[in-house]
Amino acid sequence: MIRIAVIGIGQIARQQHLPVIAHDPDFTLVAAVSPVPTVVEVPVFRSLAELKKSGLAVDAVALCTPPDLRYALAHEALSAGWHVLLEKPPTLTRSQAVALVHLANQQNLTVFAAWHSVYSAAVPELRKVLPELGLKHVTITWKENAEKWHPGASWLWQAGALGVFDAGINALSILCAVLPETVLYESAKLYFHAGQQAPCEATLSLRGCSSAVPISVQFDWRHDPENEIWEIIWEGENSNRVVLQDGGARLLVNGCEMIQLPSQEYAGVYQHFASLIGQKMSSLDLGALDLVTDALAFGERVHRQ
Repeated sequence: MIRIAVIGIGQIARQQHLPVIAHDPDFTLVAAVSPVPTVVEVPVFRSLAELKKSGLAVDAVALCTPPDLRYALAHEALSAGWHVLLEKPPTLTRSQAVALVHLANQQNLTVFAAWHSVYSAAVPELRKVLPELGLKHVTITWKENAEKWHPGASWLWQAGALGVFDAGINALSILCAVLPETVLYESAKLYFHAGQQAPCEATLSLRGCSSAVPISVQFDWRHDPENEIWEIIWEGENSNRVVLQDGGARLLVNGCEMIQLPSQEYAGVYQHFASLIGQKMSSLDLGALDLVTDALAFGERVHRQ
C-alpha cells in the first residue's frame, strides 16, 4: 500500500484525484496540503514542510497545484524521500523537468508526469488504426470554458501560467503519444484579453518531423460551456478518416463508432504511477510541453480589448 498525500485541494483534485485514490487498491490517502482552509477526511497541512515535520508516514505525493509552483514543490518532496506525481504540465520548462528526473534518479525515487488524456478509453485503439491510415493531415479542435473547470481561478491568466494551453496541452499529449515521430512547431498566433498575461485562444501550425504531415490546431478557453469540443481528426489516403472525440472517450473510423466509454483517465494514471514506483522508474514525456513553450516563446501575439 502506497501512502500518498495530495498537494493542492482544488476542483481537479476533488473531482479526479481523491475519488480515484479512494478506490485504488495500491494507494491510501494519508494527508493533504493546502495553504487555504479546506476539509477532507485526512489531516491537512499548510505546507510540505509542515507535513514533513509532523512525522506522518508518507511514500508519495500528487502535486495538483498551479504549474508555476510544481518544480519547487516536487524538488522539496523528492528531497524528503517521497515519490512524486505531477499534474500536467509537469513543470513550466524542460530544464526544470530534467532536473527533477536527475534528482529522482539520485534518490532512487519515481517522478511521473500525469498526462491524463493519454489514458483515455479510445487511445489504445487509435494507436492500432493510425499506422494503416496513410496519414495526410491532422486537425485538432479543443474548445472549452475555463470558468467551468477552474471557477474563480485568476492565476490562469497571470504571468507564469499557460492560459488556454493548460487545457490544450491535453490534446498535444495525445498527439505526441500516438504519432511515431517527433512533432515540430512551425508557427502560432496567440490571443490575449485586456489585462491578461496568458492567452485565452491560440492557433498553431505543427508538422511531423519525418513525414512532414501538417497538423492544424485551434484552442479556445472561452467557449460556450454547453457546447465544448475536444476533437482530433486524422485524415488519410483514399478519404479514410479517424475521429477522436470527447477528449478521447469516443473513436470513429470512417463514420463507424469503434469506442465509446466513460472517462477512466485518472484510474489509468494511478495504475501507471504504482507500476513505476514498483519498478523504481521515472516517466516525464516532454513532447507536449516543448510544443507549448515553443508557441509561447515564438508565437505572434494579438491583444483584444
